[in-house]
Amino acid sequence: MNWQDFLAAPVAEVAQVAPRSLVYTMGGTRRSAALAGIAPESDEYIRWTRERLVASLDLLFRYGVEHVFVAAITPDNYQETGAYRERLLGFTDWALAGAEALADYGRYGWRVRLLGSEHIPELAATAERLRQETPTHSPHTLWGLAVPHPDAPWQTIIDAVQHSGATTREALIQAIYGEDIPPITLFLSTGKLMFSQNLLPPLLTGKVQCYWRQQPGHTLSEQEWREILYDYAYTRATWKADKEGRAEAALAYRGVWETAPTIGLGQRLGPFWYPTSIAEPPARSDLTNFGNLSNLASTHRS
Repeated sequence: MNWQDFLAAPVAEVAQVAPRSLVYTMGGTRRSAALAGIAPESDEYIRWTRERLVASLDLLFRYGVEHVFVAAITPDNYQETGAYRERLLGFTDWALAGAEALADYGRYGWRVRLLGSEHIPELAATAERLRQETPTHSPHTLWGLAVPHPDAPWQTIIDAVQHSGATTREALIQAIYGEDIPPITLFLSTGKLMFSQNLLPPLLTGKVQCYWRQQPGHTLSEQEWREILYDYAYTRATWKADKEGRAEAALAYRGVWETAPTIGLGQRLGPFWYPTSIAEPPARSDLTNFGNLSNLASTHRS
């Protein structure tokens, strides 16, 4: 399917190529609020951010995603001391399992679960409230990941082995999550091209296609999500069993491959990192003599 047809296709048709499981971890929420004229230290920022998160999750689920994993607590923010940790735990409980959140889950019919509360006793009641107040079964499940330190995911696996006696990956997945979950095949984040084991739930990593948005916060639009899905389903689908003649096809694009940029190089915009811009390559007939790809960009939208 070409891009224009995909852009205009009904949601149900586009949903057929969506990943069943993905990680959604958007950064830059304070920056996004500042750009919207909202003080990042205010209560309005907290409410506004949660509402935008829910809207983004609704978009993902409407397009056929079954399981979305989000970072609730990471080692970096949990290791901060003093009053911040108390505020962090309180905010996590409110954002995931407060009255407003539970009302949203009820309206959409989402099941919500918190993983890792066994490592943070203060969140045990939060996890139990979600089990009690959201459906036992749903076509759409939101999983919050609470990871207080880098060893926590490994401890989860070790504990599951000891308690269940599981000897296979499939049995361990059942022991940890209580069900079979399709492998995660898409990772959607913000900013620098990086991720860690703390953002990928144990044992669920498939062949993960990664995307890093540069618009901060929960600003994912429907067209942008379709652009990502088109790339995920079609543009990146380059593997083939028969490789005969495949390498030689690079000769038609010699100028691109011999001057190709390094994805991930960036620049500073004040206190923030931003990727070095990449411009669109010329037509194929001009590629042999094309010598400057410092600004190479995707062409699938044209």
